[in-house]
Amino acid sequence: MEERSDRFTAIEDRYAGYTVYDPDGDKIGKVDDLFVDENDQPEYIGVKMGLLGTRSTLIPWQMVEVREDDSTLIVSADDGHVKDGPTFDDDQEITPDFESEVYSYYGLQQTGSTE
Repeated sequence: MEERSDRFTAIEDRYAGYTVYDPDGDKIGKVDDLFVDENDQPEYIGVKMGLLGTRSTLIPWQMVEVREDDSTLIVSADDGHVKDGPTFDDDQEITPDFESEVYSYYGLQQTGSTE
């Protein structure tokens, strides 16, 4: 089990501190969380937004383009749309209903849903 947690921490920390932008180069926020599926594949990023970083929005990974060279992530939605998206608090559990709300908000189809 120890190996799993070390590996998970490495995956989770991989994008820590990355800045998230929309396709026009407008800053959306900073990566706060990385949510992975049961196969350790990225599923969502949580992005801290607002002046004080008091709330996070969940963005499906399939909307994200990684740019390793400058530690940025580009989301295929404009910043206004993302900022109005479903938000969560750090102590809130990400439920299947919330995931459905997120996918619906971004007009995406969920794939490989685990029931």
